[in-house]
Formats: sequence, structure tokens, C-alpha cells
Amino acid sequence: MPIVESLPQLYRPPVLDKRSKRRLVRWGIISGNLLLLLAVGTFVITNRSASQTIRSNTLNSAVSAASTFSNPLDELSSAQIAMNVAQMAKLTELTAIRNQADSDSLLLSMAPNDETVLAKPQVVATAQKSKHDIIRYVTAAGDTVSSLAEKFGVSANSVRWSNNLGGDNVSAGVKLVIPPVNGIAYKVKSGDTPASLAQRFRSDERLIIVYNDAEINGLKAGELIIIPNGRIQAAVTYGTFFASYGGNGYDYGYCTYYVASKVNIPTNWGNANTWDEYARLSDWTVSSKPKVGAIGQSDRGWAGHVAYVEAVSEDGTKIKYSDMNGLAGWGRVGFSDWVPATYFLDYIYK
Repeated sequence: MPIVESLPQLYRPPVLDKRSKRRLVRWGIISGNLLLLLAVGTFVITNRSASQTIRSNTLNSAVSAASTFSNPLDELSSAQIAMNVAQMAKLTELTAIRNQADSDSLLLSMAPNDETVLAKPQVVATAQKSKHDIIRYVTAAGDTVSSLAEKFGVSANSVRWSNNLGGDNVSAGVKLVIPPVNGIAYKVKSGDTPASLAQRFRSDERLIIVYNDAEINGLKAGELIIIPNGRIQAAVTYGTFFASYGGNGYDYGYCTYYVASKVNIPTNWGNANTWDEYARLSDWTVSSKPKVGAIGQSDRGWAGHVAYVEAVSEDGTKIKYSDMNGLAGWGRVGFSDWVPATYFLDYIYK
């Protein structure tokens, strides 16, 4: 009878545990990001004749792609890598990329209160929502801030801020108020006005009026209202910041360049939306009260906006300002007529 040799054992690769799998995926993503940015750097160096728009858009796309698949802090790394690539390639967009990296450095150092890095919920205006849609809810066993946010379709911060909560846990039997849109459910106090609340909670005065039917009678003390898109400044932890002076550190044509040409500010305040925080770190005054020669600062738009205060009314409620890339368009200086002082969130001066 023929002897049948035993078949060789099939090779079975070792099974990776969850931690090893996560580590492998993480390093794969990082390696892919670095290869992508290296390819972009090679492209811009070998194609010096390419238009500035193409090179800038390509670099921005690379940064966006690199940060999409990684955790939020990788966005900072991506911005820093992009800046290094721009320096090696000697791109004309270097200043803009450096400004973005400065802003990212500040924004990503803020302690997040939500699943997002920046606790700045965006409100979608819906005509059906008003203060009458504020929900009064008694918590049940198992409720958390996150589960309530998902249940009612608002951000977790909206639940926290409306009820002075911290963290994610909430006890059963607690009476809560839930705003119908992202923002804050707030009980009006004596002296509150739409303008003062907009300034305090970084909302929009007009939205506060519309959402709370305050066009005619205003706000009444004791009533519960909505502050749409309102936010409470998160606790912020910063590393050591050194203000760098000398020249204009901002790209021509933009609001930041114009204001830096009027006021001697540090070159490393980043985009306009981080000027208020960097100003505080640089020992500048940040106030809600305007003065001639101050910088008007707002977080409106993707990168914010800054302007130069030309005049202030005697009662301090109105201002005239000049800016670039605003009233008159890109690269042109425009001058406003009288506008409410609440048009800007902050006024910055030395």
C-alpha cells in the first residue's frame, strides 16, 4: 500500500489585535499624506512656470486631503508641512500659508467642548423656529448630553451652554431647556438687549431679534429666548507665544495687509479670525468699545475680517471704518458710512 506523505500545513499569517490594526492604519495614512505632500512639492519645484492660482490651489488641496483622513491635530501638522513645502519651493503664496499655519496653531490649541475641534456651531436659519419652540425636558435614566443632542438635532454644546452643564453626564430627573437650533436658550436679565447679547455670545443681533419676535417690543426680563449660533468662549490653553514685529507679514490685497499697514501689529497673528486671541496674548487691549485708530475684528466668513476705525460717534454707538477686500473689493480700500458699533465683535488697540 503506497505511503501518502502528510500534506504540509498551510501558512496562516498571525492575527493582528485591534491596537496593532489601528497603529498600522494610522501609519499608513501618515505615510500616504507625506507622499502626497512630497509629490506636490516636487510638482511645484519642477513646474515653476505654472500659474500662481494652479500652484496655490494644488497645495491647498493637498493640505485638505492630508487632514481629511486623520485626526484634528493632523491639520496642524499638514499646515506646517505645507509651509515647509512652500518655503522650499519659494512660492509666492508663502505668506498666506504661513498666516494659515499661525491661525491653525492657535485654533487647535483650544480645549474642545464637543466632538468638533472648534465649538462654533453653524445655524441654519429656518423661519418656523422661534423662542416658542424651546423644549423643556426632564432627563431620564441613561440620558447623556450627547444622546440628548442627537435626539433633538442640536449640538452637544447647545445643550451644555443652555443648562450650564459640563462634560457629558447628566443625572435623571433634571429639568433642561433645549434650543430648537444650535445656540443657547437664555433667560433675559434686566438691561439685556439684542446688541449686548450678540456681543457677549458672539451671535448676530438681527438673528436674535428675528428668532425672538423682538422687532417691536424688544426683549423682556425673565423670558426664555434663543441666541442663535451663540457660543460661550471655551477654556483655552496656550503654549508660550512670542509676538514677532517687523514689516508687514500679510499678503497684499487682503484686509489683514491693509490693517497691518495702518497699525504696527505683530507679523504672526494669522488670519483675521484669530487676531483677537493673539492680541490678548500680545498684551493688546481687546474691547467691545470702539476708538479711533482701533482695529475692528469679526469672525464672519471663513477667515474673519478686520478693518481700521476712522471715526466714532459721540455716544460710541456708531463707527466709520476703512478696509481692503471688503467694501471696495480685493486690493482696493473702501470707506464706510456710519454703521452700528456692534458690526464688529471686538476692537483691538495697544
